[in-house]
Amino acid sequence: MTLIKLIRKYLFISILVVLVIGAVSHFFIFRFFIHYSSDQMLNDQKKRIEQFVARNDTLPLAATLVLKPARIEEKRIADPDIFSKEVFKDTIMYSEETGTFTPYRQLYFTVSYKDEHHLININQPTMISNDLFYAIVSSLLILFILLISFTYVVEHLLKRNIWKPLDDNLRKLHEYDLKANTVLELKNPGIKEFDEINDVIMRMVDKINEDYENSRIFTEDASHEMQTPLSIIKSKLDLLMQNTGLMENEEQAKSVRAISRAVSRLSKLNKSLLLITKINNNQYEEKKEVDMKKLLSLYLSDLEELFEAKSLILTTKIEPCALFINPTLAEILLSNLLSNAVRHNIADGRIDIHLDQTQLVISNSCAEGDISANLFNRMAFHHKAEDSSGLGLNIVKSICDKNNFEARYDYTEKNTFRIKVIFNV
Repeated sequence: MTLIKLIRKYLFISILVVLVIGAVSHFFIFRFFIHYSSDQMLNDQKKRIEQFVARNDTLPLAATLVLKPARIEEKRIADPDIFSKEVFKDTIMYSEETGTFTPYRQLYFTVSYKDEHHLININQPTMISNDLFYAIVSSLLILFILLISFTYVVEHLLKRNIWKPLDDNLRKLHEYDLKANTVLELKNPGIKEFDEINDVIMRMVDKINEDYENSRIFTEDASHEMQTPLSIIKSKLDLLMQNTGLMENEEQAKSVRAISRAVSRLSKLNKSLLLITKINNNQYEEKKEVDMKKLLSLYLSDLEELFEAKSLILTTKIEPCALFINPTLAEILLSNLLSNAVRHNIADGRIDIHLDQTQLVISNSCAEGDISANLFNRMAFHHKAEDSSGLGLNIVKSICDKNNFEARYDYTEKNTFRIKVIFNV
């Protein structure tokens, strides 16, 4: 849920609650004032009746009063103390004028004339409660509709004037690529809270950029610096292995060969890390159209002897395919995919290759379907060959990411590992 929708939700609920409370409170307030006004009129009529009785010793007719009650009713009583206090009541009586039952406000009080006590009841029509309630609800409903309409208008203005800079900044953050060496520029909308958020984000991005640049430089420098001592160690080991006197000792020869294999693997690992760093640092930006069918055919031709040596059965379906990609990265992509298919295959296994303009699919038989959490992570394989750096698929993933390709893999039936590179994503 967006922030503007959340605000709209709470605003709508708040207005609804306020209007419901307002409708109930207005009903009772209006009814109170209607009763108060009716009681005032009845009290005035009572005083005039009492004054008339005091002067004329008789009860006046309703038509003779200046403030005319709806009707005057009289009843003789024996003990006036029973009705010593005036009483106001609500009742419903039939109205001859409207032909319907109408609510009335009544006042009971006592007067004495001609040596007799009389209970007087005067009536005054009031507003029907239902009519009052409907009038209040109707007016508040109209007010509610006006408030909601006004809220939507204000929301539209806020979204266009206040939220637009925030939406633009969010879009820039989504599109920002740390590896693209671009400068992030966020617009300050002039609102204190949003400006503070922008300042925090910019400081954080600057820190991330600084850390990333330091890490990139360190990785690249370390890889370069490691290559020289590794080459020296490798050459010295080659000299030791040529020393017949040393190699005659089986234990020493075994140790030297183990060291040599470890150094070779470390050297390949270092080169792979350096390659990944260069790819991520956009050092292969030059692109042109590459004939992938021709390039794949050349690689397969070079690997024919290796396929025969491992008794691998090769099945291909290669269709024309041209990609706009850096030529070096295209070669590295095919080399790593084919090397992975050969290296992690089994004796008398098979390799199936399918290439068209939309995808490259390479399937190879494997010993077991042990799938890791993510084989595109560095060092993901549990069972790596000794001559493998373990970074082949990570390099493939880096190349795909840089060219907007999609790389995916799965294990099919009969212990077959399949990797698919989808072009034109």
